[in-house]
Amino acid sequence: MMPGEESLSPSGHFEYHNRPRHDIFWGILYACALALTVVGGLYASVHRNHKFALLSATEVRSDPSSCPAGPNLFSAKLQEQPGDFSVSDFMSKAAIWLLVSAVLSLALGLVFLWVFKWHSKIMTRITIQIQVLIPAIMGVSAIAAGQVGGGIILILLSLLAALVFWMWRGEIDLCARLLGIAAAGLNENPGLLGFVVAAKFSLLSVMLPLLAFSGLAYTNGDLAPNSHRDMVGHPTSCQDAEGAPVDCCMWQPDAWVAPYMTLANVTLLWSIFLVFEIRVFTISGTIAQWYFSPPGFISNQGTTVRSLKHALGASFGSLSLGSLVLTVVQLLRNAMENARQQAQREGGSLLVSLASCLLECVYSLIDYLTKFATVRMAITGEAFLEAARRATDLLARNFLKAYGVWWFPPMVLNCAAFLLSLAWGLLIFTLSWLRWQSGTNGTQEAAILGALCFVMALVVLLFFSSVLLNIVDAVFMCYALDLDTQSVTKAEVHEVFSQVPVGVAVEQPGGDYAYGAPASPQRAHGGYVPPSHPAAAAGHSPMARRNDSAAQV
Repeated sequence: MMPGEESLSPSGHFEYHNRPRHDIFWGILYACALALTVVGGLYASVHRNHKFALLSATEVRSDPSSCPAGPNLFSAKLQEQPGDFSVSDFMSKAAIWLLVSAVLSLALGLVFLWVFKWHSKIMTRITIQIQVLIPAIMGVSAIAAGQVGGGIILILLSLLAALVFWMWRGEIDLCARLLGIAAAGLNENPGLLGFVVAAKFSLLSVMLPLLAFSGLAYTNGDLAPNSHRDMVGHPTSCQDAEGAPVDCCMWQPDAWVAPYMTLANVTLLWSIFLVFEIRVFTISGTIAQWYFSPPGFISNQGTTVRSLKHALGASFGSLSLGSLVLTVVQLLRNAMENARQQAQREGGSLLVSLASCLLECVYSLIDYLTKFATVRMAITGEAFLEAARRATDLLARNFLKAYGVWWFPPMVLNCAAFLLSLAWGLLIFTLSWLRWQSGTNGTQEAAILGALCFVMALVVLLFFSSVLLNIVDAVFMCYALDLDTQSVTKAEVHEVFSQVPVGVAVEQPGGDYAYGAPASPQRAHGGYVPPSHPAAAAGHSPMARRNDSAAQV
């Protein structure tokens, strides 16, 4: 065992019971932020300006007599003209379609997981081939349309992609095998599917109220004269000092709205990352219990619930801290992106672009380490900072560069999710267009419905695809812990991972390297069940049964 690495359970590292609460302050801080956001949202709902929809309309803002808003404003100004696109009419017709599409998107996600569970190699090859064919087809189409230069460039890109994928064909095959490992773990832990669906609805139940509170807060205010309007040079018209037309009025939120919306947006972002951290934690803990389960112990019942209890209990503060780190990183990303765009509008800045590139590398590294810190927390129950430090040490000791292998799995899954979502959106567009084409805005409404269904399906499928990636990460961490203790818990996993160019674990006396020592005799015979494992307390271990038989003799 490496220096500084405390002795873990002889079970194979998963800690079942000894999990003290860590990082309690951060859990309390998140709860306070959420409570303040909810209270502020309720206040905003009660005190909102009920005429907001009328006062914020373009017809009202462009009327000089509207500032300040007087009693002569009537909702008739907002009545839609015949032939205009009507949001209310669209929603009345599309509500059932959207509801059915939402339910079927979940079913599509389950089909997505099933396909990768049993046909990961076929799906991997299909996604790779499609990424080669799409630019080739676009190139041929461009040449046929007379755009010879652009078409040749697209065809060359297609040939380059084909060459790259051919050179990396070994890594692509390993990608399929890695996804097969994830599928095996998912097959052994079917409770994860129900958890993922529940986590999805939990995320929606958090996002929708917080978004609604933020929107309601903005409706607290009134119309005010536009500060950009030139009242001196153009007193009878709505123009700025240069004579350009501007709105006569602008919506002026109350003074407390801006700070509250900042709090609400930060809390929303924090909540989203917290739900995703809980998902990573629960999946990792479930897979770790499966990975380190004693030989002969085939039941995985209750593993997902146990990990979820750990996430919402002893490790909730640590997960709140981890999600806060991701929130801060995302806010810094947004600020850097705004600065870069501002620099481009002002003529471009090489220094800002270089800083953005360097900081993005730092942010990606923080995301990467936070992910594996969460995986380790799920296994050991450590505090966030301690888990981050030890996960970093573990990865540094055992892994070298593996860009190709670790880039292909998300590329394959995300590409497959996009293509399936696109096909789903096109199907909904076609069906709705056939039904609505006789209407005034039938094609426009069908296109909007198809786009909404595409986005809905894409969100669901990306959420499900991340499950397989989380499982790969969890198995990878379990494998790394095996390497650190020179043990082989699951030989079939070691057989696949030993082909991944991730580094070395043990240097042999002759200078050769190995990926771990043979399994101990106790493991080889399936005899040892650690005291921390539930099977030990229940007397289900093979060794315990042999000892009982010997005692009876």
